[in-house]
Amino acid sequence: MNETIKTVKIRAYPDEAKNSAAESNLTEGQAHALELVKLNAQLDEEKKKTLEHARTIEQLKANLSQEQAKTAELARKRGELEAKLKELGAAGGANSSAQLEEERKKSREFVTSIAQLKEDLKQEQAKTAEVAEKKDELLQKLAELETRTKRLTEMFGRISEIADAGKAG
Repeated sequence: MNETIKTVKIRAYPDEAKNSAAESNLTEGQAHALELVKLNAQLDEEKKKTLEHARTIEQLKANLSQEQAKTAELARKRGELEAKLKELGAAGGANSSAQLEEERKKSREFVTSIAQLKEDLKQEQAKTAEVAEKKDELLQKLAELETRTKRLTEMFGRISEIADAGKAG
């Protein structure tokens, strides 16, 4: 009864399994890196759009100020004309009726111009409000993208640490 005891070494993880696990971690890390790059590109695009909208808002504000100045000037001229008209009426017909009719015609033109400028002003204000809403939406999206980018960067860091630990171990 001669029994020989032999010891056989069996590896817990064959070399092939180790290599394939490292490759899958590397591939997953590369996928996260690619996703991070895409998100950064989206973030840059959103920043560009936000800046463009901010410029548009500033232009609209400038246009609004100009339109308000024009409206104020026309209102002042209208007041002057109405004062002249009252003065002419009080004078009891010192001027000819042709001149009065001309003054009335100018006054009507100014009233029409004022109405048109008021309408333009309303439209500009509506555009400004719309751009402001878009800006708020874009800023919110930008914040969300920055948060996602930060999370993915952290995840990528953790994956890199795991990959480095796997290579070292």
